Amino acid sequence: MVDDARALLRSSLALRPQELILSLVGEYVEHGGHVWSGGLVRTMEDLGFTAAGARIALNRVVSRGLFEVIKDGRRVYYSPTPRLEHLLAEGHRQTFWFRYPARPWGGEWTMVWYAIPEQHLLARRRFSRRLGFLGFSALHDGTWLAPCDRSEDTRAAVEELGLLDYVVVFVGAAPGWLSQSAVLRHAWDLPEVAGRYTAVIEEFGRYASADERARLQPREAFEVRTFLIEAIRQIAPLDPKIPDAELGLDWDRSQAIALFNTVESALRPAAQAYFADRVDPHR
Repeated sequence: MVDDARALLRSSLALRPQELILSLVGEYVEHGGHVWSGGLVRTMEDLGFTAAGARIALNRVVSRGLFEVIKDGRRVYYSPTPRLEHLLAEGHRQTFWFRYPARPWGGEWTMVWYAIPEQHLLARRRFSRRLGFLGFSALHDGTWLAPCDRSEDTRAAVEELGLLDYVVVFVGAAPGWLSQSAVLRHAWDLPEVAGRYTAVIEEFGRYASADERARLQPREAFEVRTFLIEAIRQIAPLDPKIPDAELGLDWDRSQAIALFNTVESALRPAAQAYFADRVDPHR
């Protein structure tokens, strides 16, 4: 990718360095493995961040208790903590939801309401993030909605964060006089989601061609795959994930997902090899 195109795409994705670091670790570091800190800085520079900015983001990830620090002489390595491994697994299911069996949906919804005191502010923030991971959308502060029965997933998050006294969960259907489309309009900005799927096709559609992919240098393959994953990752929390047939929408979601599956898998070997080279402390 040329520098101007890289900068434009990075800007349109609104990449956040801490989230990108976690995404890179989830994609390219084996379960139970570790990665050289200097290598992560290198890859963040490849994606348009400064070395100083990458180091600040890494330190903040460590301060959140998501990396275990391993020192070997003068070198520092990071290993995902069990908490991060759990979050990465949840994030994978959320981002690549279309690769998992679809939840059966008969028109029921899960609504979560909470009033969490200020002394539990950190737990409240974490709970909100977890609800997003689980496919909920915020109706307004403290009230979230998701299609299907998500009560067991919600219970696990509530118990883990010690919030049983502050959360109420309901599962049920909307009354007959309230249409499904009306519920969706209240909770999800479907025109925004549709526009994002169209943008994925416009930005990455040319890489559906094997000839176009063959022209990519290793660094470019890594960049394209990383940016494509980030584009889909940012759409995932905004999409209600109800099948097209149920939504009754004429949009580009299925085409964008098909494009993603083709390009992501085709570029994976080159991207993984490039990342491995960049995080090798002996290179």
